[in-house]
Amino acid sequence: MVPLWLVLAFALPRVPVHRVATPPLVRARADSESTLRSARRAQRDFESFRRQHLPERYGGRGGPCDLQIGRFCFWYGDQKEDSVPEPPVIREARHRLLADLAEAAAHLPGDPWIAGQRARYLVEDGQAAEAVTAARACRSTPWWCSALAGYALHAAARFEEADSAFSAALRSMPDDERCRWHDIAPLLPGDLRGRYERMSCEERAAFESRWWWLAAPLLSRPGNDRRTEHFARLTLAEITSTSSTAYDERWDDDLREVLLRFGRDVYWTQEPSPYVSNPKPFITGHERVPAFHFVPSGEVVDAPERATPADWRLDADRPQEWYAPSYADRFTRLDAQVAAFRRSDSCVAIASYDASHNPMLAHQAALATLVMARDERSRVLAQRETQLDGPEVLSTTVTCEPQLLSLEIVPAKARWVARLRYGMNFGKRDGVSDLLLIEPFDSLPTDLASALHHVLATTRIPAGGRLGLFWEVHGLSPAGEMVTTSLAVRPQGGGWLRHTVEALGLAARRAAVDLEWDEVMAPASNGDPTVAERAITLDLAGVPPGLYRIELIVTARGRAPFTTSRDIEIVSP
Repeated sequence: MVPLWLVLAFALPRVPVHRVATPPLVRARADSESTLRSARRAQRDFESFRRQHLPERYGGRGGPCDLQIGRFCFWYGDQKEDSVPEPPVIREARHRLLADLAEAAAHLPGDPWIAGQRARYLVEDGQAAEAVTAARACRSTPWWCSALAGYALHAAARFEEADSAFSAALRSMPDDERCRWHDIAPLLPGDLRGRYERMSCEERAAFESRWWWLAAPLLSRPGNDRRTEHFARLTLAEITSTSSTAYDERWDDDLREVLLRFGRDVYWTQEPSPYVSNPKPFITGHERVPAFHFVPSGEVVDAPERATPADWRLDADRPQEWYAPSYADRFTRLDAQVAAFRRSDSCVAIASYDASHNPMLAHQAALATLVMARDERSRVLAQRETQLDGPEVLSTTVTCEPQLLSLEIVPAKARWVARLRYGMNFGKRDGVSDLLLIEPFDSLPTDLASALHHVLATTRIPAGGRLGLFWEVHGLSPAGEMVTTSLAVRPQGGGWLRHTVEALGLAARRAAVDLEWDEVMAPASNGDPTVAERAITLDLAGVPPGLYRIELIVTARGRAPFTTSRDIEIVSP
């Protein structure tokens, strides 16, 4: 007998069976999600592995916090480069992670998270050039790819290109994102921060432009590496905010603030916990050192022309922020004399210096630059290649608007920078120029060009000697005018009581040298018809060492007096 079910099987019509295929878009989405999950897992696993193998460093917590920023304790340290070598196993693990990220990027070139992590770990691994290549292969949101390129270019010390990349990123960002990236409030001291936070987004952008210009370590180079450093920090904050960190802590505003103010960590150490109830080790991140506070005092933002070298305290104690340039381990204030002279339609700025007396600077090939800038969009440069073997003078002609002067010396090989930064106001068209200190000699100069051959490279004058002075007077009649010139060398200091009685007229102002004379003064017939020149030699014998101000007053009949001054220091020979 044939079973009934078999008979029925032969009797029933056959119905074709169709396999349901997964749609291509669904399959691609599943593959993409799998690739991204694998990349995220690889990144988490690397950071966990890093934490387990960090080198130990006892005493890294350094006692009470210098700053408490949210959950994190920050110490300024002693600014000495004492980095702990990274264990080879961590470097090898990072290379494996980078291989995984490269594979993921090949599958998902448009994923912003993968592109960001590749840039992050390539830079961390010292592969800045490869990070630039990877960032340029980014196919994500255009502004994000530009920001990653800026991050990598900054790490490669290609600051002008980094500046351009970040500018492109800012232009193409959504408005709210751009406003967030323009926020520099964490970098500002309290009084200036309050004023800044009351500004609109547009006002903040204008304020920032001025701020970054004044904070640029070098005005002689294209690109502002302090600004690109800030945007690199912002880029890294975006990268890190959605990934694991070496601290094994969730990302929050406190970690972001530490990063924006003090820069990225370049290595980490761990210290075993002394608490039985919480055996998790303490992890300490270490920024690049030495770092410098390039931002000037708040008053300079409003009036750069009134700035003095003291307004830039690069070695400020416990600053609000800092930055460690990759190209220099030391910034030295340059001793120099600067002066300004008017012409009929322009002004001349002069800087004289002698770096040969400084054993760190002397007798090295370097590029010396005098920079004059009206604002962040304009600059005039006078440059010379030098061996720093003796006194040198740089001068340039600019418009007579208020200017920022920056004298900068950058060596060809050594890792130091010497600079001097001043605000310069050229004054009124009618008046007296700056006093120029020159060598004392019998044949006094009759014009600025000849005076420059004898200009002193410092305002520090040996005691017991002589001092030459050169100046110009503008606005006198071409036919000549009778003028009275008075000149005094007055000591600075003396205490508040002495200043008070002098101000009240209860005591005469002291003068180490006091001269006055009358003469007919006229512009030279073969020179600028608006300028009259004068030079004099002072005998400083008997004037004790100390700080002094040379005050010059020129009075023409029927006119307000023209005044100028120069601070000097008389030093023991």
